[in-house]
Amino acid sequence: MNQAPLATSLGDLVARYPGVRGCALVDAASGLVWHRHPDADMHGIWEAAVDHWRLQQRLSEHFSELGPAKAIVLHHAELKVTLLPCLSDPDVLLVCLAEHGNVDWAGWQRDTRQLAERLRADL
Repeated sequence: MNQAPLATSLGDLVARYPGVRGCALVDAASGLVWHRHPDADMHGIWEAAVDHWRLQQRLSEHFSELGPAKAIVLHHAELKVTLLPCLSDPDVLLVCLAEHGNVDWAGWQRDTRQLAERLRADL
């Protein structure tokens, strides 16, 4: 996969949502970060956030009557962490750090689907 268009796509996505502090595409199985924007370590947040997704997957039978999980949102005192599936096969999540109340989440989900289409075309 060509990293330059991926970096541009993530940068453009973050720029369209001023409340977003950063995001990363992370392999759901391994925790490997495919790319992040800004290109800062964030002290392992990207990799660690994926464990919430794995836990949800392991416990999904308990929530089966609610339907499949579409996102996981963690509200912390300073920021919100949101995990959205972006690709399947391989399973890749878009992990986002955002300010409370400052993001159009419906738009974010729409743009995440568009990002997934671009990624799938590049695989």
